[in-house]
This record gives sequence, structure tokens and C-alpha cells, in this order.
Amino acid sequence: MPDTPSLELLRRLAAADDDLRPALLKHVSETTQRLIDRTGRGMDLTEADLSGLDLRGADLRRATLNRALLHSTRLQEADLSEVTMVCPGMERTNLTGASLRSAYVHALAAQTCVFDGADLTGLRDATGTLFHGCSMRGTHLDDGHLSGSSFYQCDLADASMRNMNLQGALISECLLDSATLDGSCVDQLSITKSSLRETSLRSVAGHGLALQRLTAADGLVLADAGLPQLRLTGIQAHGWSAAGLKAPDGDFTDLAVTAADLSGAQLTGARWVRCTLPQVRLGGASLNNGSIVESSLRGAVLTAARGENLHIVESDLSDAEMSTFLGRCLTVRDSSLAGANLRHANLYRAMITGDPPRGMSLRRAVLDGATLVQAYFAADLREAGLVGANCAYSRFSQSDLSGARLDGAGMYQSTWVKTVVTGASLTGVKAPVFTDRCPGLAEALERDGGPAAREFAAFTESLGAALAKGRKGST
Repeated sequence: MPDTPSLELLRRLAAADDDLRPALLKHVSETTQRLIDRTGRGMDLTEADLSGLDLRGADLRRATLNRALLHSTRLQEADLSEVTMVCPGMERTNLTGASLRSAYVHALAAQTCVFDGADLTGLRDATGTLFHGCSMRGTHLDDGHLSGSSFYQCDLADASMRNMNLQGALISECLLDSATLDGSCVDQLSITKSSLRETSLRSVAGHGLALQRLTAADGLVLADAGLPQLRLTGIQAHGWSAAGLKAPDGDFTDLAVTAADLSGAQLTGARWVRCTLPQVRLGGASLNNGSIVESSLRGAVLTAARGENLHIVESDLSDAEMSTFLGRCLTVRDSSLAGANLRHANLYRAMITGDPPRGMSLRRAVLDGATLVQAYFAADLREAGLVGANCAYSRFSQSDLSGARLDGAGMYQSTWVKTVVTGASLTGVKAPVFTDRCPGLAEALERDGGPAAREFAAFTESLGAALAKGRKGST
């Protein structure tokens, strides 16, 4: 039960006119301070009915409001620091500019309330709290413990939510434009059908964060966040800043993000499906053991990125900048790397194939100085550059190297079966190269005419004669 004198004092304050109000506010503050000095707690308003009262600017520090009724109560600019609120009734309560710093809040259900500009810093034990249809523009929720809480149809634009505990929380159909969640714990946090325009999630941490079907996400910041198993689904946006993001085993589906910066991101084991990320910046990023399926990364920057055992299927990386890319055991199938710059890339034992071979395009791609040892190509390499590439023990069977530049490439024991070499430049390419039925090869070697070409031609002629003796059908 509430302390009757305290409740009566608040009712007198609510009913006072403008002339009497300052004196009564002072009386309330003095009463609160006297109680704190004597007991360490403020007013006892347990189960008090404060519905509809005008308590603007009231000093209610350390008050006990367990099961109190605050429906339509006006608490603008009120000081509720360190109050205890267990199961309060709050509907249409106005807390604009109020202070609830370090309040102990448990099982709170706030419906259509106003918290604009309120200070809720350091909320304690606010687990399971429900905010439904609340206006919380510019609200300070820093350092609050709101694990398992729910925000539904709330306006959290410009809210400060730094270093919060949001484990298992749900945010649905909310506005978080320009909100700041830097450094917060977001384990299993789910944000659905909400607006995150210019929202900052810098340095947040937690497993299984899910951002799904966002209504807006331009300018989203995920820089330096630690988000293993991050899930991004059904998002269209522009200008993401996610340099240094750590999201191993992430799941990215149906993303369409232009001008995204993922430089240096740790995305080992990440799965990309039906994503469109033109000119995405992934320089220095780790994509090891991941997969890119039915996606477009045209013009992507992957300079010095790592993609060991990366699988790329039916995707478009045309004109990608991939110089010094580390792609040992890379698998690319039925995709486009047309015009890509793979200069000095390490593609040891990579498998880059199409079915048919022209379904895998490396047309005009630059692989000068690349390491292609034991790599397997069945692709369209027309007009590609492999100048000085190390292709020892590689396979180019059924590939089209028409017009390609292979000057100085190391082709030691490379295998070319049914490889089109029409118009290719083979200056300095030395035997042994195992060739069989390669249109244009003889002409290319004759055109070069150097010692290496003559040796290559002689080796090819001898090999062809040996193969002809035992050939009984097509390979």
C-alpha cells in the first residue's frame, strides 16, 4: 500500500494552479530528500493510483512504484532516478525529458507512452520489458540491461543505446534512424521490418544477430563489430560502412547493397545467396571456406583478400579488382570473371570451370604473374592475359585461349586437350606441354618462331604422333 501522506502530497501538486505549483514542487523535493536521508529510499508509492496526475518536474528520486498505476500520468522532466518499478501500469504515460537513471525496472509493459529525450541510462534488471507503440526519440538507454525485451512499433530515432545488454531482444516495425548502439551486446537480437537509416552498430558483439526485411538501411554502420553467425536477409540499401566486421559463418541472403565497405572484414565460412553488391570493397577481407551463389559483385574490390576453398557458383564478378588475391583451392563454376584483374593472384589448385566451358567467362581477365600451379580451367579465356604466370601442372582442356597473351608463362607439364589457341601469343612458352587437338596452336608457334616455340612445336609433333597410334575414339 502507498504511503498516504506522500500520495496526498502528489495529488495536491497535480491539482495546484501555476501560482501554487512551485512551492509544492519544492515541498515534494524536500520530502523526498528527507526520506532518502532517513531510510535511503524515496516515497513509497506501492500500488498507488497516479493515473492522470500532472506530476511534471516532480522529484521522485528512489521512489518505490511497484504495481503503481501510471496511466496517462504526466511526468515530463520529472526526476525518477533510481526508482524501483516492478509491474507498473503504464499506458499513455508522458515521460518526456524525465530521468530514470539507474532505475530498477522489472516486468515493465509501456504502451503508447512518450519517452522523448528521457534519460534511461543504466536501467537495471529490465529484462523482458515491453515497449509497444512508444515514442522514444532521442532517448538515452545507454548501459541498460534489457535482455529479452521487446520493442514493437516504437520510434527510437536518434536514440542513444550504447553498451546495452540486448541479448535475445526483439525489435519489430520500429524506427531506429540515426540511433547509436555502439558497443552493445546483441546475442540473438532480432530486428525485423524496421528502419535503420544511418544507424550505428559499431563494435557491437554477439552471436546470431538477425537483420531481416529492413524497410531502410542506407548508411548502416557495422564497422569493427564482432558478429559470428550474423544473418542479413531481404535488405536493399546504400553506403554501408562495415570495415573490420568480424562475421564468421554469416548468412547473407537477398541483399542489394550499393557502395558497401567491407574492407578487412573477417567473413570466413560466410554464405552469400542472391546478393547484389556492385563495387563492394572487400580489400584484405577473409572469405575462406565461404560460398557465393547466384550473386553479383561486379566491380568488387578484393585486393589482397583471402578466398581459400571459397566456392563461387553462377555469380558475376566481372571487372573485379583481385590483384594479389589468395585463392588456393578456389572453386568457380558457371560464373563471370570477365575483365577481372587477378594479377599476381595465388590460385594454386583452383578449379575454374563452366558447363559448357564458355559458361565460365574469364574473357579479357588479367592473370599476369599469377600462381596457377595445378589449377584446372575449362573456361572462356579469350583475350585474357597470362603473361609470366606460373601454370605448372595446370589443365586448360576445352578452354578457349583465342587471342590470349601467354608470353613467358611457365607451362611445365600443363595439359591442353581441345584447347583453342587461335591468335594467342606464346612467346617464351616452353615444352613440355601436353597438347592434343588444339586449333591454332601450330600457327601460333610458327608465328612466334623463337627457339622455345620451335622446341614446343617439335614436342607437340612427337606427342601427336604417339597419340595418333593409340587413338581409337574421341577423348
